[in-house]
Amino acid sequence: MKKNSIDKVIGAFKVLNIYDLGFFEFIKSRVSYFPDTDDFCPWACFPVIDNNTLKDIKVIVPFITNEKTLLINIHEFYHAYELYQELGFVYQDNLDIREESAKRMEKEYLKIKDNSES
Repeated sequence: MKKNSIDKVIGAFKVLNIYDLGFFEFIKSRVSYFPDTDDFCPWACFPVIDNNTLKDIKVIVPFITNEKTLLINIHEFYHAYELYQELGFVYQDNLDIREESAKRMEKEYLKIKDNSES
C-alpha cells in the first residue's frame, strides 16, 4: 500500500467531514492499489457476503497521482465506508442509491476544494 494514497483519501474524507478513524484502521488492509492505465481499470468496492450477511469489504483503486485518481479513490472508499457501517447485517443490494451517494461525495469534494481555492 502506498501510504501517500491512503493519506490523501483521509484528507479528502476530513474535508467532507466524514472521517472515521475506525473505518480507516479497518479498511487499510483490505485495499489493493494498482497503477492507473487506460487499459486496466477494475476500480471497485466489493462486499464479501456469507449467508446473506455482509462479512467483509475489498477495495481496488488506482494509486493517487492526480485529481482523477483521487476522485476514483473518494468514490470507491465512500462505497466501502457505507458498507463498513453495515458489517454484520443482512446485505442490502442498493446499487443505484450507493452509486448516487458516491458520485455526490466526488462532487461535494470538488465544490469544497474549488471554494477553498477562490
